[in-house]
Amino acid sequence: MPGRTALEQGYQSLLGLCDRLEAIADALPRRIDAAACSEIAEKLPSTLLAVHRLEDQILFPAIMAARSPNDGQRLIERLRDEHRHDGKLAEQVARVLHELLHARCPHSWEAIGYMLRAFFETVRRHIATERLLLAERI
Repeated sequence: MPGRTALEQGYQSLLGLCDRLEAIADALPRRIDAAACSEIAEKLPSTLLAVHRLEDQILFPAIMAARSPNDGQRLIERLRDEHRHDGKLAEQVARVLHELLHARCPHSWEAIGYMLRAFFETVRRHIATERLLLAERI
């Protein structure tokens, strides 16, 4: 199915960004990869938004087709809440990465590492859940 292929490609892109965020978090504070910070800050919010749009088009209709209306709607609302939360976090992560590049970050190294890890772990779990939903035919 073409839509699922596009969604899987989106997941791969997001997971790649998560891997790069993990490398940044692991290197703090001794090394800051300026090129990686800049590229991730630019790509992360838009990549996440694109995946969320694909989920709206592909995953959510499949959920509604496979579940009772109430159950499907509750699941979709939960996923949309996660999308809103992840979107806000992606913007914060991008802002912090830009601040790191310009030596204007008001946060401690520990706080930055925690923020990056919280974001990429949440996104990885979210993707794993949605992949399971798709594999189980919702």
